Formats: sequence, C-alpha cells, structure tokens
Amino acid sequence: HICTITQNKIILINMNEIKKPYKITTFESGPMANFIYLIEDNATKKCALVDPAWDLTNIFEYIQQQSLFLERILLTHSHNDHVNAIDRVLTDYDIPININHDEQVFWRKKYDNFNLNYGGDLIQLGDTIIKSIHTPGHTPGSTCYYIGDDLVAGDTLFVFGCGRCDLHGGDPELMYKSLRQIRDSLSSDTIILPGHNYSTKKTSTLNNEIKNNPFFHFDDLNKFVQYRMITHDEVRKSPYGPVPK
Repeated sequence: HICTITQNKIILINMNEIKKPYKITTFESGPMANFIYLIEDNATKKCALVDPAWDLTNIFEYIQQQSLFLERILLTHSHNDHVNAIDRVLTDYDIPININHDEQVFWRKKYDNFNLNYGGDLIQLGDTIIKSIHTPGHTPGSTCYYIGDDLVAGDTLFVFGCGRCDLHGGDPELMYKSLRQIRDSLSSDTIILPGHNYSTKKTSTLNNEIKNNPFFHFDDLNKFVQYRMITHDEVRKSPYGPVPK
C-alpha cells in the first residue's frame, strides 16, 4: 500500500489495484507443459512472443481477436521445446528475434533477424520496457526477462525448482550464481513466470521461492552442485511442491 494525503485526507492505495502499463498472457502448449508468454503494451497494442513452440493456433487467434501488433520474439534459451515454432511465426511476421549472444553462439542457428542481447539490455515494446538478464546455467545464454514486477524466467527458475544442468550446455556452478543473482538483485515481490508447468501452482513470488524452493537453500556451491546433479532427482518428483527451509 502507498499512503497519500489529498486535501487533508489520508488515502490508502492498494498497489495491486493500479493497472500495469502492460499485460502478460500465458498459454500452455506441447507435451512438456511449456508456458508461452505474450507480453502486450497496453498503450500501443504492440506485443512480444516469448519462446514460441508447439501449437500456436490459440496465440495467433488471440493476437487477431485483440487487434495486437506482434513486434518481436524473445527467447529465454534455444532448446527445441522452446523454439520449434519460430519458423511458423516468421512465415506470417517479419520480426526480430531477441537472443543472448552466448546463446546464439551455443545454438549455432543462422537467422538474419537476430537481435543480440548481452545481459542488462533494455528492450522497448511501445511504452513498456523489458530488461534482459543473463542467467546461464541451464544453457550458456539463458535469459530472464524482467518487466515491471514480473520475471519471465524460462528454464532458469521454476516454481519450487530450477532447470536441469546435465544437458548439453548446462553448468550447475553457473546456475548457482544465476539464482543468487536473481535472489540478491530483484525485489522479493517479483512475480515468477516459469518456462514449464512443473509445479503445484503456475506462478509464485520471489519471496515465496526463497523460502520454499530448495535450490535457494544452499550457501555452499559444492552442496548445491551435488543436490542439482544427483540428489534432487532421487528425492523429488514433479509436480514440485514447497520445501520449507
């Protein structure tokens, strides 16, 4: 809440009731329960599509029904389950693909419309500002997108979990550092929007994750690596629930 004084009257404003200048719509698609996000700028109706994959029929219909203008693709990383519908999008839309430089090198995919990010870049979408945050660990160029108080986290951070580090390009030591970066640099009220529906709920807050996500419970790098690479898969099965510290 914010307290303001107007004409000698004290007014409490619920921050949750203040309309954001943007809207994020969530779509679930594919055999791996992927979340695909559409970020819309309210003032201009420009939008960005995050991680286009699988069947996009509902998303294309939504864009048309809402009279939106698709301006760009944002990639959190390049694993096939997050990118396999890019060519379908480019069939209808001549738009740039935002991707981290390290991820583009790792992926080795050749597109002439890449817009390279390096971490900390500000992406303009109408009146909405999107900040790219380089969070390696799942892949070398994994990226989260920070919009207002929302974090589109890809496979870096799930609700009560985090991305695997035993796939090609994964690095548990970098994942440890990326999660600490998120914990230490973002507001605890940040809303986490994960890349998959792997949990008992679809979203969370950073504060809730710090308390209940086991991957935030390590201050020792070696213990984190042991847990991520071996112990976790032996003791936990999805859908992931909270694990109080």
